[in-house]
Amino acid sequence: MKILCLLKPVPDVDQLRYDRARNVLVREQARLILNPEDATAAATALEIKRAVPDTYLETVSMAPRGARPHLEDLARRGVDQVTLISDLRYAGSDTWATSRVLARYLETRDYDCVFCGTHTLDGGTGQVPAQLAELLGLPVMVGITALAELDPRAGQAVVEVDGERALLRFAVALPAVLGFQYNPDRKLPYLRYADLNRDVSQQVVVLGNNALGLAETELGLRGSLTQVRRIEVDALETKTPLRLRADQEGLDTVCHWLEQKGFVQP
Repeated sequence: MKILCLLKPVPDVDQLRYDRARNVLVREQARLILNPEDATAAATALEIKRAVPDTYLETVSMAPRGARPHLEDLARRGVDQVTLISDLRYAGSDTWATSRVLARYLETRDYDCVFCGTHTLDGGTGQVPAQLAELLGLPVMVGITALAELDPRAGQAVVEVDGERALLRFAVALPAVLGFQYNPDRKLPYLRYADLNRDVSQQVVVLGNNALGLAETELGLRGSLTQVRRIEVDALETKTPLRLRADQEGLDTVCHWLEQKGFVQP
């Protein structure tokens, strides 16, 4: 069985900055972390590999080259190949341009299933899994809370999806794109002390657009269909607290306020 797992290093939300002149996130100076929903997908894939040792697991990330040290640790955790797609010409890519780059690479690979997160911390639109599946001509299922079955020989995966009012179960034909929700109980394994400094350079592949061969008009801001016109930040209002006594007058004031806000009926 061959699993490709899409992982996105994202800026730490505490260090996010926005370039208002270019309408893009500034990622270069921010500390990178692994997108939580992608980490859930990777943890699920590693669990499968531990249960079925001949499973081949490759992670694919489109990120700045500074993300390489974070990704190398995935190889130390048991990933067979770590692929980093990185090129300055990809800067500013929206979900559509990102999906095209990823699809171009995945077209060159053999796999039974593509794992990924459904949303990312630095975007949250959840568009990439569906767009990628459309470009590759694959079925897609997102919002997955649990993987009940993955059987390439039978050609299907059985997944559980949170339908808000009910937990739903679907069978999905393989190969497919499966997008996971964040699950705090499904974590990446800890690095063993013996693997902390293990050389994994032979397991890391770094590619740029010279290898993928996309046209310049398909890359970065030029290739992005989403155009941000402006960003507006709501100012926080400073309110003066109202101090009340625990007496009848104070109770009447609170009741009147609740009636005005519609929380209680007069």
